[in-house]
Amino acid sequence: MKIKQLLLLATVGVMALASCQKDPSTSGLDNEYLVYTAHDASADFSAIGTYYIPDSILLIGSHAINEEGEKVSKYWKDADAMTLINTIVSQLNALGYARITDGALRTSADVGLQPSYVEQSTYFVGYNDPYWWGYYPYYWMPSYWGPWYGWYYPFSVYYGYTTGSLLVEMVDLNSESGSGKSLPILWNAYISGLIDGNNRFETAAAVEALEQAFAQSPYLKK
Repeated sequence: MKIKQLLLLATVGVMALASCQKDPSTSGLDNEYLVYTAHDASADFSAIGTYYIPDSILLIGSHAINEEGEKVSKYWKDADAMTLINTIVSQLNALGYARITDGALRTSADVGLQPSYVEQSTYFVGYNDPYWWGYYPYYWMPSYWGPWYGWYYPFSVYYGYTTGSLLVEMVDLNSESGSGKSLPILWNAYISGLIDGNNRFETAAAVEALEQAFAQSPYLKK
């Protein structure tokens, strides 16, 4: 499978470009997947030592029903999900980051990795105001990462998340906490085109795309 890269730096120039063309062009990508990465240009990735990543992937676009009859988030936890999570882990470890595996210590990590998958529908993201965050405002529970309000992009992004898209966000857990404070996202990766002609998720392609996301983000290396 061919790969289509799109590497955008979070600079003023890119912001101006984004205002002219809101979405990366996906014309002619029927048989390709697209990898988009962006980061906070002011972030010091060399200062990051530890990270935490959960053992599941959030499913965006569908809900489960709890015992009280309320809609709650669904998570992807099968072997394919673990393959993707392990790929992220291997890439981060190779870059010099150390993983914290004890969930009770997750808030002591320097950064948290938040993987999610768009299972249904299309979610458009605007400048620092992602549409789907109104429905998934804290990814897990509000207190998952500690006493913060939520999170935000300190750099401008504008593109569409379509069915079959995979997202990975690196959240700064060393950010100043307090009432009404939000956690900044230091780096994110958006991967689309992972559904084949039979509407099946292509795990092997997703692994390649995740590896490409890190390869085109050399600033992450410690």
